[in-house]
Amino acid sequence: MILLLFGGSFDPVHNGHIAIWRAAVTALQPAKSLLIPVGNPWQKGRMPIASAAHRMAMLRLAFPEAQVDQRELRREGPTYTVDTLWELARAYPDYTRYWLIGGDSYAQLDTWHEAKTLATLATFAVVRRAGAALSRPSGNFCAREIECAPPAISSTEIRTLFQQASGADRAAAVEASTRLREMVPASVYDYIQQQQLYR
Repeated sequence: MILLLFGGSFDPVHNGHIAIWRAAVTALQPAKSLLIPVGNPWQKGRMPIASAAHRMAMLRLAFPEAQVDQRELRREGPTYTVDTLWELARAYPDYTRYWLIGGDSYAQLDTWHEAKTLATLATFAVVRRAGAALSRPSGNFCAREIECAPPAISSTEIRTLFQQASGADRAAAVEASTRLREMVPASVYDYIQQQQLYR
């Protein structure tokens, strides 16, 4: 049985995340999928903008068919993927674990905390853009390539657009809102507006 794991800040979750996850589900046919919002991401050097509760709510709206796992949100101190994988190995001993990751992050995998141990705990489902070469990290990491063409969206851009959408410049606000509706699911857009996030 396959366990698909998808971690990230999801601040906010967007259509690029959904496209990547769907491509992995199609390729791997997992018996179970877990979405793992990060707690305190040590490599980013800052906490997510939206609270853990808001990010979980948005994930549940965007992925109604998957389970949101809260273990990293409950953990104190910096969040390390290796700790999460150790816990998941104990919780799901009969599953083959696949950690979903983008090609850019995969290329830097050897810089992650306890990278050598990571290689023993999971296979990495690496999203590769169609026709693009995959850069490999140094080290013995098992990888399964997932071909996908996700939309070029970043959470940073989305947060900036939500600021513009709530600004005094009416024309800029309308344009920002139009772009945002193409970047995030309608349910997530409505939630962010209702909760007044990223303003």
